[in-house]
Amino acid sequence: NVTVELSGDAVLYLASRQLMNDLFYNLIENGIKYNVDGGWIRVSLNADHKNLYIKVADSGVGIPEDCVEHIFERFYRVDKARSRETGGTGLGLSIVDSIISSHGGRIKVVSKPVADGEKFGETVFTIKIPLKHKK
Repeated sequence: NVTVELSGDAVLYLASRQLMNDLFYNLIENGIKYNVDGGWIRVSLNADHKNLYIKVADSGVGIPEDCVEHIFERFYRVDKARSRETGGTGLGLSIVDSIISSHGGRIKVVSKPVADGEKFGETVFTIKIPLKHKK
């Protein structure tokens, strides 16, 4: 029971449809998988004359600070015990990072895990990919 909100501009970007699909699929799937009942995912897409900007934010359980630097490693799982119930291989964010790198981009993540007495945490993935203009 998670709400997904989409916002942003229509952006024309020449890229592999499958790679972009994989990028969005993995980020949104993680946002759903690690969210809480009644939570949300917000996806925005914008561009300026130099870069494509993608932001995927969710109200899920969050990522502990000591794990953030490892989440893009292949097979890394933040919560090994929970991984049995949620499934997956630990490859999703590694795939996302590889896709972004192959397009000359960068990804940043900021996360605030759910605190005692709170219902929601927050994780925000911010992606910046250079646009390539023909002259």
